[in-house]
Amino acid sequence: MSFEVCGVKTEPGTKRSRMLKAAELPIGSVEVPLTVISGAEPGPTLLLSAGIHGTEYPGIKAAQIMAQETDPSRLAGRMMIVHCANVPMFNAITAFVNPIDHINFNRIFPGEPRATGFYGPGSISHHVTNFIYEKMMKRSTHFIDLHGGDLPEHVPLFSISFEMEDEEKDLVTRNMLKYTLADFVDMRPQSGSLTTTGAASRAGIPHTLIESGGGGVLRREFVDRHLRGVRNIMRYLGMLEGAPEEPTNQREMDGRRAGLRASRGGLFMSFVEAGEVVAEGQLIGEITGAFGEAVEELRSPISGVVTIINFPAAKNVGDPIFDISGVR
Repeated sequence: MSFEVCGVKTEPGTKRSRMLKAAELPIGSVEVPLTVISGAEPGPTLLLSAGIHGTEYPGIKAAQIMAQETDPSRLAGRMMIVHCANVPMFNAITAFVNPIDHINFNRIFPGEPRATGFYGPGSISHHVTNFIYEKMMKRSTHFIDLHGGDLPEHVPLFSISFEMEDEEKDLVTRNMLKYTLADFVDMRPQSGSLTTTGAASRAGIPHTLIESGGGGVLRREFVDRHLRGVRNIMRYLGMLEGAPEEPTNQREMDGRRAGLRASRGGLFMSFVEAGEVVAEGQLIGEITGAFGEAVEELRSPISGVVTIINFPAAKNVGDPIFDISGVR
């Protein structure tokens, strides 16, 4: 049977791409690039999104490659591929937020387009995120969101999912999380998280998020880690031929998490790499003052894996530096 999303209609064994109007600007509109692929055989409907943070480039490139290289004649089911959800952020080359209203897409999902006050939900970011949620996420049976460290961040390869308090769907989600082949995985309890995966959890859609890359660079190794995980999940779901690859040396996060911010201004140097496992109290960096004197020793508040390093060297007091998650 044919499949239609926002006027993009595909027949079995075909694919189509189009820019979709998601919100209006004073002149023109915010348009989101979408590829729809209908497989020759029936199967799941997978939403693959990238660019929720428009400067996390490896996921965007991976989505482009998936759209180009997925052969509809060898696909079971359907794919909706959002190449870059946050086009204004991508175009402006800004970190974390849509520069139009200074809102982080991944802190408001699924968006609320109805204004609830003079300053509150209802701005353009809410309209774009709600468009993706209503028109695409709610049409999907499974969801994968591609992320990575933003412009000032280094991150390891890790993945996050949320429970749905549904034993069957939680099993699928847990397996999707595993088959990302990420080095570190985190299955979190269902919550009110206004992230893409939080919204998918509350909507009862098995899902996962993949983090790979960062620092505003587009390196093939980071792109390939995204591609490897997406294709492996698709094999698990029966959308592609073959058995999924089993992960090796994958570690689970245990729910503990601690952030470390600068208590002094100065020049920051890290003594560890993203993905490194550290011990509580371990010296992991320092801040030096104007004459090179050490003004702050940065020690890990918990034992765990370094999941984010905010690497720009010049730090104001209060700037974020490290994010660390406990591991089993």
